[in-house]
Amino acid sequence: MIDDHPMILKSYVDVLKSMERETEKYRFSTERVHSIAEAVACLDDIFGNRSLDMVFLDIGLPKDNKYISGLDLGSDIRRKFPEVKIIIITSYDSFPLIQKALNTVKPEGLLIKGELNPDSLAIAVNDLLQGIPHYTKTVRKYLTQKETTPPLLDHYDLLLLYHLSEGKQTKELPAILHISLASIERRKSRLKEILKLEAGGTDVQLLNRAKEEGLL
Repeated sequence: MIDDHPMILKSYVDVLKSMERETEKYRFSTERVHSIAEAVACLDDIFGNRSLDMVFLDIGLPKDNKYISGLDLGSDIRRKFPEVKIIIITSYDSFPLIQKALNTVKPEGLLIKGELNPDSLAIAVNDLLQGIPHYTKTVRKYLTQKETTPPLLDHYDLLLLYHLSEGKQTKELPAILHISLASIERRKSRLKEILKLEAGGTDVQLLNRAKEEGLL
């Protein structure tokens, strides 16, 4: 279980313990970590010689080394443990984030925290253990309306946001991205329009909104 809020992890464990009390069918052994670094260490040290059946993943984790967010961590877990069942549990409910999570991590479950309670989490876990994918209301709505959602940003848009998030200045980007400064400024203006920021919005506001939308 990966989340940077200990009380949230405790609530997940409480749900699993309740499931154990209500039926003899399941017995859960859990590990709780609160950061990407702790998760990577746990996966390497503990689950190198132990089966990993399910991962509860918060994708809003702070950046750590090569991992920009929990999405990158989830993709790495999927690659290293292709049979594991991944439940993404997030407070982000925007369609771009949902789309990116489904495309990159390919989770068996995607749950929005605001639509979750102990009973619905237990149902989700039970579904996944039976091989049934489970998504909360907002995700299901996205899946039925995918054709109406805006296209993903292109490669340069994502690289622009990434390098800005790494502390690069706009004037440094032409040498990194190999496109003109004028093109970069146009892309920034377009990004602000897509993310519904005012034209005079700062880079900090742009990055904060990009993170909210699951683009970082």
